[in-house]
Amino acid sequence: MKTLSLSLRLGATADIPIRVESDELTFAPITAMTKAAPVHITSTGHGIPDGWRAAVFNAGGMTELNTPWNAIRDSDFRRLAVIDANTIAFPGVTSAGFRTYTSGGELAYYAPKDLSGYTAARMDIKRAVGGTVLASLNTTDGTIEIDAPNSAVWLHITPTTLATLTAGDYVFDIELIDGTDVLALCSADSVLHLLPEVTTST
Repeated sequence: MKTLSLSLRLGATADIPIRVESDELTFAPITAMTKAAPVHITSTGHGIPDGWRAAVFNAGGMTELNTPWNAIRDSDFRRLAVIDANTIAFPGVTSAGFRTYTSGGELAYYAPKDLSGYTAARMDIKRAVGGTVLASLNTTDGTIEIDAPNSAVWLHITPTTLATLTAGDYVFDIELIDGTDVLALCSADSVLHLLPEVTTST
């Protein structure tokens, strides 16, 4: 189970998407990779959602981006931007100095989780695992939204959402509810870094 890390500033407004991945590792064939900033990768009909994470396997020539197929780690996945139905980019990754792509390779990504059956979600914030609940977000009050078409859960933060908390580090987890079934999206020791509000003048 993944451990998430979020940073928020007290008094701020933020809409934060959390992409919900399944456990199914999926592969999309690569046919081209540019030497550019950022690198663009062609994969015809890739089907990967915008903002998703992917890793590169077995690309010929431009091997600098390759991940060992037998030792994949969570840190090997990069956040991508969808350019079109056949092209993605890795923002912040420049391949201008890399070797020239020759052939082959795959984009590996975890298929989106089907969220269509989930009707509610909740998030409790505590100082430590097992501690007292200090703040809660949920779908009832609109601070959490289940975005099933995009396999995402959105946190909608306003200046009052976390007003009872002070700056510091907290732990949290997020649960999706489908009738009596509960799906934990992250480990209970996921970390919320709450930063102080500096500008308070009106």
